[in-house]
Amino acid sequence: MSKTNNRYDEEFKAHAVNMVVEKGRPVSAVAKDLGVSQPAIRRWVQLSTEPEDSTAKRIADLEAQNKKLKEDFSDARETVEVLKKSVAIFVKP
Repeated sequence: MSKTNNRYDEEFKAHAVNMVVEKGRPVSAVAKDLGVSQPAIRRWVQLSTEPEDSTAKRIADLEAQNKKLKEDFSDARETVEVLKKSVAIFVKP
């Protein structure tokens, strides 16, 4: 048997979430009606109900920013080393 990789558009996901959150239908019933796995619907509900400034998102953003700053610092340090060497060449009498 081949496993198909279904991709659902945002409108479909929003409809499924609406059925669970606003209409109060159980995830199992919505999953059965729509032909989608229960974990997928639970994940969509969780993603749609997470606040924008969740702790996990903020931590991920800070980690990405930290990584970029480390790379920038490393580049700046390399530039300083090259400049020190070039100054030494020009200062020689």
